[in-house]
Amino acid sequence: MTPLEQLISLCPPPSAVPVPETQTVASDIRIPPGHMALAHHYGPGVFDDFIVVYAPHWPNKYLDIGYRTEESAAILAGKEIPDIRARLAEYQCELEELIHWASTHNGDSFFWIPTGAPGRWPTLLVAARQFTQEILIGNSTEILLGLLSGSIRSSILPEDFPSEVPEFEPLH
Repeated sequence: MTPLEQLISLCPPPSAVPVPETQTVASDIRIPPGHMALAHHYGPGVFDDFIVVYAPHWPNKYLDIGYRTEESAAILAGKEIPDIRARLAEYQCELEELIHWASTHNGDSFFWIPTGAPGRWPTLLVAARQFTQEILIGNSTEILLGLLSGSIRSSILPEDFPSEVPEFEPLH
């Protein structure tokens, strides 16, 4: 069973996912194929009442990966965050290159570090106040599956996450 099939079994998607009619943010942001498949099945929404996942080319700009990435780049560019900059230097990546694919209700952010093949991009999970960060390995589907099943634990996310029966709530 693929990670997407496992995620669907653990946390069923909505019966119908709306397809965006227009692209709101013209961007040249590359989206890994695994995330495109995830967005196809789920669309943007909230996993387990905590992790908000964005989709490409979404009419609601606050759920659009392109808009969220541009917004985050503008915010991060002016900050002195030496630990994050040092971590990104290990990947030969700059802050402005990060791609913001999800957030938590606590304000933590999931960013792809676009280095190498898109299906293998690591994710930088940054705590809300940007004091701590960690690298998560796997595509967005594998990371969500790991976090929701408990096979991936994060020191940034709350100890009571995930719930026993995670659900998905679509957002429009």
